[in-house]
Amino acid sequence: MEPPSFAREISTEPINLSRATLCFAREIAYPDLDVDAYLQRIEMLAETARRHVAAQLSTAEQAEALSDYLFVDERFRGNTGNYSDARNSFLNDVLERRMGIPISLSVIYISTARRLGLPAQGIGLPGHFIVGIPTPEESIYIDPFHGGARLTADDCIQLVHQVTGYDGDFHPDWLQPMTAQAILTRMLNNLRNVYYQQADWETSLAVLERLRLLQPELHELLRDLGLVHHRRGALRQAVQYYELYLSRAENAPDSGTVRYHMESAIKSLARLN
Repeated sequence: MEPPSFAREISTEPINLSRATLCFAREIAYPDLDVDAYLQRIEMLAETARRHVAAQLSTAEQAEALSDYLFVDERFRGNTGNYSDARNSFLNDVLERRMGIPISLSVIYISTARRLGLPAQGIGLPGHFIVGIPTPEESIYIDPFHGGARLTADDCIQLVHQVTGYDGDFHPDWLQPMTAQAILTRMLNNLRNVYYQQADWETSLAVLERLRLLQPELHELLRDLGLVHHRRGALRQAVQYYELYLSRAENAPDSGTVRYHMESAIKSLARLN
């Protein structure tokens, strides 16, 4: 049987968030990854958590009980020592090492919570990712990176300030739940930054190709594909993507710079011939 693909997963509604993240992990960095085996690990987490998250508890109490299970009993934690390690963004590694960054730990929490009937949602604060759980009284916010601590809306304001230095007005839309597609995009953008910093252009290319599946209308990805192909020495592909970008965004502020890179690639090709 053909293994599940990221392209197929994101075309399915609703998107299975944990399955999709494992699919991009397999296609980007772990070609032998068994997606179903790691999904089974999440199922097992949820089954064990069920004994700790009693049905008669309120939603808030269930959320806190799940936090205790995941971050105390199972010892999932934020990787404060090496935040930029790419492994922090791959769900298989997070499950193996019990360590990740805010968004990947949130995906673990969300995936487990939903199997228990808790309507957990991803909340993409500026600079930090948390989990939100709506209740009839109020929304509950959980910070998986900091031990599953429960947050108030005021705590979220302070967290944004601490992480980003921003001291302006808080925007209520920051607390709106993100779609699975938006969460996957944010995870892949994190990986893109990691691999750019490492000048790992082959893996950067794999990340960009998955971002293109999620955001086919985003012209800037065509430019970035051109730049990455250029850096990896694939000059013909670089020129193709530069041309495509300029044809679709000819009035973009960086069109002159992109044209310069394209002409440079064309000259290099001519010398090779």
